[in-house]
Amino acid sequence: MTQSVKPLIIKQSAYLRVPKDVAELIDIMGAPTGAVELRIDEKGCALVYTFAKPTRMITEEPEPVEVLVAAQ
Repeated sequence: MTQSVKPLIIKQSAYLRVPKDVAELIDIMGAPTGAVELRIDEKGCALVYTFAKPTRMITEEPEPVEVLVAAQ
């Protein structure tokens, strides 16, 4: 989905307004943070915003090892 936004310039800084439907989507997803990727090529410059639900780190615990010792 591509949307057109006009930057808001305040004191030599540019701000991009988040459209209402995108803000609602972020709220529904429960994404506390996001990432911004800057893509520059011969056609122009693109800011790609990525928001995702937080995920837990998956750690695997090693299987317990049983050692059998023969009685003498």
